[in-house]
Amino acid sequence: MNISRVLTLTPALVFGCWLPGASWAQVNSGSDGSDGAFNPTTNIVINMADHPTGIYQYTSVNIPANVTVTFTPNANNTPVIWLVQSNLTISGVVNLSGQTSPAASGGPPTGGLGGPGGGSGGNGGPTPSSGQGYGAGTANLGKDGANASFATLGVTNNNQIPPGLTYGNVYLLPLVGGSGGGGSSSSGGGGGGGAILIAASGAISLNGGVYSQGGSWSGGRWSGAGSGGAVRLVASQIYGSGWINTAGGSYGGGPGGGSGFVRFDSYNNAFTGAVYGQFTFGSQFIIIPASGQLPQLTVTSVGGVPVSASPTGLLSTPDAVLSAQQNNPIPIVVSCANLPLNTLITVSVTPANGLPVSAVGYNSTGTLASSTASVSLNIPRGGGLIYATAATGN
Repeated sequence: MNISRVLTLTPALVFGCWLPGASWAQVNSGSDGSDGAFNPTTNIVINMADHPTGIYQYTSVNIPANVTVTFTPNANNTPVIWLVQSNLTISGVVNLSGQTSPAASGGPPTGGLGGPGGGSGGNGGPTPSSGQGYGAGTANLGKDGANASFATLGVTNNNQIPPGLTYGNVYLLPLVGGSGGGGSSSSGGGGGGGAILIAASGAISLNGGVYSQGGSWSGGRWSGAGSGGAVRLVASQIYGSGWINTAGGSYGGGPGGGSGFVRFDSYNNAFTGAVYGQFTFGSQFIIIPASGQLPQLTVTSVGGVPVSASPTGLLSTPDAVLSAQQNNPIPIVVSCANLPLNTLITVSVTPANGLPVSAVGYNSTGTLASSTASVSLNIPRGGGLIYATAATGN
């Protein structure tokens, strides 16, 4: 049995304080202004190739009504991060949505591209592929592709194949996007919605829209829909009557992919518009975490077998190999750093063949700085990908 692992991160609980009175403390976005003012007057596609980190350092941003901003992801597929020295106004539209699989032209259909920071959908054809991302939908030969998940579970498809697993956290630390749906024999999966962080030292006015929806099924044998993405706004004051949409893509004309996260960090949330997605509000003003600030989960052993200190996550070079005589349930030890004790830890396995499985436990041994959790899980025979996530409160 070959077991690999990947690493996922979740934020520590960081509490802001409410300041009484009519004024609010100033939020420092950290922008150096090197990208100048961003004031488009017509629809614009931002090619992120010249910003490999995805970080834009603006003096101000004003997107007027009837102007739409879209993105071409960079080679690293990073989320979009806008740091603004003063105020930011969106009266038009910012769109980071995942794409629907394009129609095939002389070959098997490809999956829809994800928005920046989001996973692409799986390809269709005689050997369809699963989508990309932590909550990606699987491909199942001769059956519909599975829908993707993110903040919420996607829909179980017509062949009773469950969606991908939920992941991420309400703080959007680290900032990640949605996942792609699984491909089918005749169509590709929808791409996952992208991820954006907008932090302003002034106020954020949103009377337009921010879209980060999942891509949808495109026809033929149904493929999986992508999940919605992530939108995080940080400013001393957020107001307006616009909308934010991180809904998942549709599957066969109905709900499909899971929805994404929307997070406001502000002293004064005066926004009266509509939000589609899992929304939370707080005053956690870590914008770009410094090294060592984020909690970390590491799968250190599986069935008593130590996991490689430098995991590849590839079945061709497994990070741990278990004996064929190993019986279920198999204990999995997860080392935690910067995570409060007794946090719920979920260990999940996506096997090369078969359906994903998961089990839960708690990091009940150690300290906030260094703790461990042991989770027992019935792991299917054969190779697979194993990872751990942690859930924290608001």
